[in-house]
Amino acid sequence: MHQPQPAVRYLALLPVEIWALCWSLCSLRQQRRLSFVCKLFRSITLPFLFKHLSFNAGVDFFVLCMDKEARILRLRSMHRIAVRLEKLTESPLAFAPFVQSWTVALGYQEQYKLDTTGLSEALHTRIFQTFGKVLTLCHNLSTIHLKRLRIDTMLLSTVLSLPKLQHLTIDTRELTIVDTGGVLPKHTMLRSLDLSHDYLLREGFAEIDLPILAHLTLQYVKEQQSFFQHVERFSRLETLTVNSIQNSDFPVIKSNSLPILRALTGPSTMIISLAPNRPITRASIGSSSIQSLSQSCAALSRSSVPLRALDLPYVHFLPRILPWQSNAHGINSMHDFLTEITALLPELTELILKLPNPRMGRCGGCFSGIDVVSEPLGVDELPILCDDTAFDDLPEHEISDDEGDDSGSGTNITISVNKSLDTELKVESWTQQSFLQQISPTCLPLPRNVEILHLQASWVDSPLPLAAQQRALESLNTAYPTLREVQLALPNSTWRRTGRSESVWRVVSNNA
Repeated sequence: MHQPQPAVRYLALLPVEIWALCWSLCSLRQQRRLSFVCKLFRSITLPFLFKHLSFNAGVDFFVLCMDKEARILRLRSMHRIAVRLEKLTESPLAFAPFVQSWTVALGYQEQYKLDTTGLSEALHTRIFQTFGKVLTLCHNLSTIHLKRLRIDTMLLSTVLSLPKLQHLTIDTRELTIVDTGGVLPKHTMLRSLDLSHDYLLREGFAEIDLPILAHLTLQYVKEQQSFFQHVERFSRLETLTVNSIQNSDFPVIKSNSLPILRALTGPSTMIISLAPNRPITRASIGSSSIQSLSQSCAALSRSSVPLRALDLPYVHFLPRILPWQSNAHGINSMHDFLTEITALLPELTELILKLPNPRMGRCGGCFSGIDVVSEPLGVDELPILCDDTAFDDLPEHEISDDEGDDSGSGTNITISVNKSLDTELKVESWTQQSFLQQISPTCLPLPRNVEILHLQASWVDSPLPLAAQQRALESLNTAYPTLREVQLALPNSTWRRTGRSESVWRVVSNNA
């Protein structure tokens, strides 16, 4: 008779630190399964499982897209979120200290209702209040992203009082900070601040000292004069991003302010004003005319250090009807434009170039709106919600152990640029053919020491055939031997030089 083998005492095989290193390489689903194996593995995996949290309990415009079944699922989801948050408060030392980053979508707009009885509003209030309590327990929280929710002084005070908070994002359309009695701190050690509107900076942070703030992002700036008065007091600011400014009139900035600013993203007016005599090494210019772009590059050439990285917007050149015609600035092609930039910024090593669609003038379609297919749920349609049974009937995607098919991600295709292909080059569409015509070295005069080149073209409908990509790489590599990374139209056609001799290029995934 076969005798059973004795159980392997696997816990004694390796030190705890080795087990932790092993499980740190696992996916979240794998770590969740490991947490049920034994007490030791549970203690090791819990910090990984709670390190990054996120939930979406928003009741807003997107409710209009939901049918009745989807509304019921959203109510059940909100209920589970409320129960989970309350479990965190019941054991304050068991889970909350593991949380290091949190993304929260918690908007509520009264005109978009899931039901007619007020159940969704009650769940939203329960989640919001419990979330505020849990925040006070997350002493190791360093990153928080608040999306689509109404900011009040009590919540803002709680967030800014977190002892290890370094990165804060507030993305909301609510342009008021409701006074609920919270006292804002006079001092915080934020390193990164991302706000949706300059109003939040003026009203929420005007009296707060931010001595080590290094990265500031604003999605929209309305009051330019007031905004840049606030910005000037951030003496340690290294990067400034402004995605949209209401008008083109730019205030005068003191020449001795922002002394270590090294990266700028924004419209031409901001680049022109801030770049000269500051150590700008990276710049991204918003949508601009050719003349404004040229002026921006001229301003960047007057920074106190050479510019190394430049991200340019789409540039469209109107064709000349007659040979002697030209635009007001004398630039009629991408070749002329890049020739001027290369002369102004000869030490660029990284260039992101968005190539124009040659058929930009045609109609690209229109938005047809949302078809509202259901009304808010009535009393008889509401689900029965009980805290004790909230997790008895979880959706399949929450309990599935399926890791998905990741066989294609990270797959590398190796080609050598030293060996030419003799196969016939077949290009499948006009977009691919147009893209290839625009990226030859004769059309793209680049800085002599360029290392990273992203040629973006979202209008290209599919990746180029492999033979076409290889020939493009061969051509660019011959003209610019310092290249080590090239994107050809789409993100999934990004190539990096590799190998000991660096004569081989590999296509990499987006996450590589």
